[in-house]
Formats: sequence, C-alpha cells, structure tokens
Amino acid sequence: MNRPADATTLVEGSAEHHLPGEYDSTKGKAIVIGSGFGGLAVAIRLLAEGWAVELLERHKDLGGRARVFHLDGVAFDAGPTVITAPFLFEDLFRLLGERFDEHVTLLPVEPFYRMEYADGSHFNYSASIEETVAEIDRLSPGEGDEYHRFLAATEAMYQRGFVDLADQPFTRVMDMLRVLPDLVRLRADISLHGFVSRFFKDERLQRAFSVPSLLVGGHPFKTSSLYGLIHALERRGGVWYPKGGTGALVTSLAELFQRHGGVIRTQQHVSALTVEGKQVTGVETADGTHRSADIVVSNADPLHVYEHWLPMGPWGRSLNAWRRRMKQSMGLMVVYFTTRRTYSELEHHTIVFGDTFREILDAIFDKHELVNDLSLYLHRPGATDPDMAPEQGDAFYVLAPVPNLKGGHNWDTLEPQLTQQILKMLAERVMPDLFEQLGETHAVSPRYFHQELSSPFGSGFSIAPTLTQSAGLRFHNQSPHFSNLYFVGAGTHPGAGVPGVVSSAAVVDRLVKQNPIARPQQTADKSLAS
Repeated sequence: MNRPADATTLVEGSAEHHLPGEYDSTKGKAIVIGSGFGGLAVAIRLLAEGWAVELLERHKDLGGRARVFHLDGVAFDAGPTVITAPFLFEDLFRLLGERFDEHVTLLPVEPFYRMEYADGSHFNYSASIEETVAEIDRLSPGEGDEYHRFLAATEAMYQRGFVDLADQPFTRVMDMLRVLPDLVRLRADISLHGFVSRFFKDERLQRAFSVPSLLVGGHPFKTSSLYGLIHALERRGGVWYPKGGTGALVTSLAELFQRHGGVIRTQQHVSALTVEGKQVTGVETADGTHRSADIVVSNADPLHVYEHWLPMGPWGRSLNAWRRRMKQSMGLMVVYFTTRRTYSELEHHTIVFGDTFREILDAIFDKHELVNDLSLYLHRPGATDPDMAPEQGDAFYVLAPVPNLKGGHNWDTLEPQLTQQILKMLAERVMPDLFEQLGETHAVSPRYFHQELSSPFGSGFSIAPTLTQSAGLRFHNQSPHFSNLYFVGAGTHPGAGVPGVVSSAAVVDRLVKQNPIARPQQTADKSLAS
C-alpha cells in the first residue's frame, strides 16, 4: 500500500531549500499562521510576489482540517475528500513556474455521489449529464427535462458568484452595494432548497440537489440559493480525488513552497500577535519566541484570533461580542474505520439520508439538539484509489452533521454512543455485515475541532453561509483593526469548501498588493532562518 508522504517530514530547518536569487524578500517578511489549504495557498502566492514567507503550524503535521490520520496501517483523509476546481491548484504551481500535473495525479470520481433514501430508492449523480437526466427520470418520471433549466440557472450563479467575485475583496460597504443588483436578479434571497424546488417536485431530488450546502456548513433551507453555483462548479471542473489522498496534495503544496524558498516551522503554538498602534508587528509562540513580520496572514478562525491573540480595546471587545453572535455552522461527528473485506458494491461517495430532512437540520442548526434520525456521508477512497485501502479489506470515513458546542452536550459520553449509532445505521442501510467485518475505529467530534483546530464552538466550517453572512458580511479578509493583518479560510470571503478556501488566498493576494502600508520595513533584509 502506498501512503501519502508524511507531512511531519516538512519541518523547521528547510531553509536550505531556498534558491539563491529567487524571491529575495523584495517586499518584506510575511508570516502565515496555519497550514490548511488556505494557509498554504496564500503562502505560495505571497512567495511568488517576492515576499519572504514563513509558515507556522501548531501541529507536527500539516494540513489543518486536511491533515492525515493513520489507523490500522492505513492513511485516512481527516477532512476534505474531493477536489472540484483543480484549476485553482494549477494556478498555484504556475505562479512558481511549475506544472501541477507533474506533481499531483487527480483521479476522476464516478458517479460523483450516490444518494440512498430511507424508502430503499437511490439516485446516482453522475459525471455525464445524459446519465444524470436518465437517473432523474428513473426516480421521478418526467422531471429529467427540468435538469437542463436547473443547470442553466446554476451556471448564471457560477459566472457571477464564482468567476467574477470569488477572488474579489469585500471590505467596504460599496463592495456589497456594487453587487446588490446581481443578488436581486439571481434571487439570492431565497434558500438553496427553495431554489431547487422551483425545478424538481420529487422530494428526493430536492434533497439531492440541495445537500451540497451541507458540504460548506449551511442549512439547505436557510443557505442562500447563490450556493447553487457549487453544482455548476462540479459540472465544469469535475469531481476528483488526488492519488494518495488529499494529504498527498497538502504535501505537494508544502514541497512546492519549500522548493522556492519558503520556510515551514511545525509545532509552533501561537499565543499572541504583537501590535504597535494599528499595525501588527509579529507573532509570539507559547515557548516565548517572538518573530517579527511586515504582514501576518492567519488561517486560524478570525474569531479565535480576535478573542485570544490580539489586544482589543472597548470598541474591539464590543465587536467581538457581536462576532460571537454570528450564526455558526453545524458540528461534525466523523468516524474512521477499516473492514476486513472490500465493499466493492459501494461507491466512493454515498450520502445516506435519514427518514426526515428539514426536521433533522432544524434540530441541529437552530436548537442545537441531537435527534435519533441521522443523515450520513460515507467516503470510500479505495473505490477510486486502491492504495488508500488495506491490501486485504477496505477503509472508510463516515460523517454525520451534529450540533456544535453551543448545545452544551457532554461529548465524553456522547462520542462513543454516537459512534455506535452511526455504525449501526450503516449496517442497517448499506453494510449489512459491518459488525462482522469491522476492524479498528477512531472518532472525532466537535470538541476536536474546537481543541485541535481552534474552531470557535467546534463548528465544522466556521460561520454558516447564510445571505446575511456572505461576501462582505463574512469575516473580512483584511482586519478592520490592524491594516497589515489578513485572513484566509472558511470563515472569510468567499466561504468554506476547498474552492472557497483556496480562493480566499487570491483575495488576500489582491488586498496585500493594494495596501499602501504593506511596504518593506526592518525585516526585509533579514534571513527567514533567524
């Protein structure tokens, strides 16, 4: 079995990879905090612009939510499991004069997703439009023709919401007013589920085409219809799985960064940002080390940064209180497990719907309650990349949306109980011999996201993607308090999900170029190894 390269090998001491004459710190010193996809992407972009870039990671391994777990001799993607906009990664390699496809192999996933319903029916969402239309007609005769109208509508959202705006800064009121007519025209005020229901009457199809909002932390009945662009993004770019897992993609990005002079320091637990006036001057770590910087970019959640790393006056503390009241995404319960046999009958991605849909989501998002009726997302990477499974057997991760920590649940007790409930549901619905074939298991709950990933309230995707928390109404990519402090990641514009997070790095790149304060200071001629 071939495993992804161990990201723990990409550690402090990599300064010898600096190529003399390249990226010679003409812009100054930048520190990036966090090595998730957003952190790695912005570090690469700043490096390409001539900044001397140092990336600090809290853990000994890289990736943030996309880190790798090992269980029963198998490597598991801890977080994201698909790539839907490969051109975003191609751009990062191109910026440093390299080719993405010479370092990363993307394998097509087919079908994109299989949906399993409680009534025993199923629906395959395929890479082929013709096959998808045929599946719609098989499930609900006569509704297949509506798919073309639905796809055209999502294309319009994709063009305006992603192509035109995903990498554009939204830091001023005028930025929002400028796009308001488009939001009205595209009916961004209605929910994604409401939008889907305009085309499909069968409740199973409504679930199938509105469930993508859950993959970015949104309640389908409350997430803006603008997130229908996810469907067009999948159609245009495909659904892919990196050979060796998403952890292999993280490793390739880190190696690209290091080959061109970037420095990565792991096990750097940031404790504070130092400031002078309205400027951040550097980063302090828990061991007392201070690292100076001309700009700082955080891949950590902005709320965590504002509350724990920065000195905030009365006005800032009032803003933090408002930030805490922002609607958070749901929590996630994820169970990783191996089996002693291969489940070749299961697709790469299977969504197992519960008996109810809105009732489950209302309980989780609004009441922070956990109900017995669950919906699950099952990931079987060996279906696409056999190297991601044991030589004898199979490997899975199953995810269940659950309340975040605002619910006040006792996860010490709930985590093992919910693990068994999830495995039992899989056995009842799609894996009847699971308990006879089950190998090792490992589970994480919202407390993992809170404790290990500094996610406020243990939310899986930072703040929820509602209309009133989109674009300029999300956390700004540039701090309103400190002009040389920037943010990338799920809580910022354009939002959660791999394409959104990677695009947030392009937003910061634009902002840094526009910022007149971002000029070389005393650190410009210092070595990153100091």
